[in-house]
Amino acid sequence: MGELNAGKTILVVEKSDTVSLKPMLQGRGYDVVVARNGAEAIKLARISPPALVLSDVVMPVMDGFTMCRKLKADEGLKHIPVVLITNLAAPEDIINGLDSGADGYVTKPFSPEFLLAKAETLLTRPVYVTNNPEERRIEIEYGGRRFEIYAGRAQVVSFLLSTYENAIIQNRELNRVHEELKSLYEKLEDKVKERTSALLAEIGERKAAEKALKDNEERFRAVVEAANDAVICLGAPDTIFLWNRKAEEMFGYSASEAIGMRLHEIIVPEKYRERAYEKLAKFFKTGEGEMLGKTIEVTALKRDGTEFSVEVSFSAFNVSGSWNSVGIIRDISERRRLEENLRQNLGDVERMNRLMVGRELKMEELRDEVRKLRSRLKEAEGAGLASGAFKTG
Repeated sequence: MGELNAGKTILVVEKSDTVSLKPMLQGRGYDVVVARNGAEAIKLARISPPALVLSDVVMPVMDGFTMCRKLKADEGLKHIPVVLITNLAAPEDIINGLDSGADGYVTKPFSPEFLLAKAETLLTRPVYVTNNPEERRIEIEYGGRRFEIYAGRAQVVSFLLSTYENAIIQNRELNRVHEELKSLYEKLEDKVKERTSALLAEIGERKAAEKALKDNEERFRAVVEAANDAVICLGAPDTIFLWNRKAEEMFGYSASEAIGMRLHEIIVPEKYRERAYEKLAKFFKTGEGEMLGKTIEVTALKRDGTEFSVEVSFSAFNVSGSWNSVGIIRDISERRRLEENLRQNLGDVERMNRLMVGRELKMEELRDEVRKLRSRLKEAEGAGLASGAFKTG
């Protein structure tokens, strides 16, 4: 095809290179000359007449209709086929194209293959198909306006066939695009249904997971609130984020008051706070501490300033890279009181025991004395009997 078109020059008249015809035509072996408006095209055509003109309609300086009329009025150029390529598709525009003497009228968007086939036909068609301006004029009334078209029957037929062919191709393309869109829409509907089904399943799973999480949280809360020991959770740097019912009773602060406060400022006696802060800073940085995993006895502080003895167990847990602590605190002040009472009672028992032992020793001494006296009495009685017998004899 390229060899057959060699030496044939096509004059392309287009106002910009945005959608240039030049590469497409050169790809088919045509020589291409480009003009930017109708006036420039006429000058180039007079210098070197092309085999075919493909022209935009809307252009600066001189539009495509005017250019076509001037070419068809020039004795040396009127034989050159002209195809107008435009976005104008109204009947009035087509009539103007026909009146201008154009041999073809192609509306955008167009099929490159159709345009190339049209160019090939105009370059190879017999002479009798070309416009014959000597034939009488045609009068057309459309939309309340009268048009006088100076065009031959052959040119009118050729022009209208060109327009009709282009319309058919565009209609086919529209139908193809419509079918593609329909197919894509059906696929999209299927995808939407699949995705909707997946989303519904995902939502169901998420709701189930949320319910399970909520249930677990409620169970955890119930266990924490039912505990007979104070349960307190801390985040950095020393912030309370859990404070159960027993903690409220033990320290005198409600949960709404305590949560968000610094633990050591409200329950640790002032004399111990500095040392406690040092240990706490190390824990939140490393997750390590000498009190972790142990149960120790310390002195705590109530809201009213009362100090009392508590037994504390601390554990650590990490959430999203941040260390947290949970403390279980038991009030042992009553146990301490009972232990003190027990120690006092033991002291009394020991004293009584010592007294009892002393008394027992004294009684033993007295019993020894009694035994001794009894022994002497027997000796004395024995001596008296012996003396009486002696006197009698």
